[in-house]
Amino acid sequence: MSELLLLATLVTAIAIGWFLGRRSRNSQKKQLHSQSTQLNKDYFTGLSYLLNDQQDQAIETFMRVLEINPETIDTHIAMGNLFRSKGETEKAIRLHQNLFARPTLSKALTQQVQLELARDFQAAGLLDRAERLLIELSDAVSPDIQQQSQLLLIKIYEQEKEWQQAITISDSRLLKERPQHRTAVAHYYCEQAEQLIEKGEYGQAKKLLKQALYNDPQCIRANWTSAEIEFKNNSNRKARSILLRIPEQDPRFYSMVLPKVAPLLNQKELHKLLDTAIEAYPSRTAIGLKMKLLSEELGIQTAIEFLEQLIDRKKLRAPFLAARSLEQIAAQLTPGVLKHRLETLEELLNRHETTNHASRCMQCGFKSGLSELWQCPRCRSWGTIRPDDAVS
Repeated sequence: MSELLLLATLVTAIAIGWFLGRRSRNSQKKQLHSQSTQLNKDYFTGLSYLLNDQQDQAIETFMRVLEINPETIDTHIAMGNLFRSKGETEKAIRLHQNLFARPTLSKALTQQVQLELARDFQAAGLLDRAERLLIELSDAVSPDIQQQSQLLLIKIYEQEKEWQQAITISDSRLLKERPQHRTAVAHYYCEQAEQLIEKGEYGQAKKLLKQALYNDPQCIRANWTSAEIEFKNNSNRKARSILLRIPEQDPRFYSMVLPKVAPLLNQKELHKLLDTAIEAYPSRTAIGLKMKLLSEELGIQTAIEFLEQLIDRKKLRAPFLAARSLEQIAAQLTPGVLKHRLETLEELLNRHETTNHASRCMQCGFKSGLSELWQCPRCRSWGTIRPDDAVS
C-alpha cells in the first residue's frame, strides 16, 4: 500500500512537471510537438502499468519521463529509495549514481544524493564504498546531512566491529545533540574491554569499563563485565560487590545477578537479598531460590505458606494460585523425598501464562532465550534487552 501511495505521488509529480514544462515552453510548441507526444504516450503507458499492478515497469517508465532538475530531485531520490527498500540495490545504485554524476545539481543536492548512494552501498554490503562517501560528507553543507552521514558511518563501523572508530566519530557535538547515543558509546567501550579480557589484559579492560560507565552510568554491561574480571582474578568479594550494584541500576536484573551472587552469601544474607529482590521485582528466579531455601531449612509446608502470602499480597499473577494444590501433593510425600518436592515446586513456578523467554527488547519486543544479550538482533538497539521472568 505504501508503495502504491508513493507511485501515485510520482504520477502526480510527473503530471504537474509535464504541464509546467509545456507551459514554460509554449513559445516553442511546434518544435517540441513530437517530444510532447512521446511524453504523453510514456506517461499513460506508466499509468497503465500502475493500474495493472506492474510496479517495476511503472517505475522504470516514470524514470524515463521525469526530467531531472531541482524540482524533481526528491522524486528521483524517492524512487531509488523504493528500489532499495524492495531489496533491488543494483537499481537503486544505478539511479542514484546517475543523479550523483549530474554536474548541474547544486552542492547541497549532490550531497543529498551522495548520502542515499552510501545507504545503497551499505544495503548491498559494499561497506568500504559506503564508508568513503560518508567520510566525504563530514563537511556537508547541511547540518542534517552531516549528522545522518555520521550516524550511518557509525553503523558501518558497528558492522565491521571497528569499535575505536565508532567511538572516535561519536564526537562531543553528536553526543550533545543526541545524548541517547551515549548508551551505544558505552557498549563500544565494553566491546573493546571484552576483546582485551580474552587476551588476559584485565587492567586495560577495567579502564575501558570505567569509560563505559562515564558515558552511561546506567550501563549494566559495564558492571557485569567488571564482575567477570574479578571472578577471573579470584576476587569473589569484589565481584559480589560489583554485581549488587546492578539491581540498583535496574531491579529487573536481579534475575541475572541472584544465581551469581547466591553461592557467595551466607543464609542470612541470602534471605535478606531475596526478600529485597522479591519486593522490588517479583520473578521466577527470585521466588524459586527463596522457596528452595525455605524448603531446605524449614520444609515444604513453609515454602507453600510463603507462596500463599505472596498470592494474598497480590505479588503473583493468577497461575500461581495453583500453589494451593501443593498442599495436597505435599501431604502425600514422605520427608525423605525432598528432591521430588523441589521438582514439584519448580514445575509450579514454570506454570506461567506467558511464554518462558529469558529476555525481551524494550524497544521492539524481540524475545530471546538468552539472558546476556547487549544489542537487540532485530532493531540493533544497544542496552534495550531486559530479563523477562516477572510474575507480578
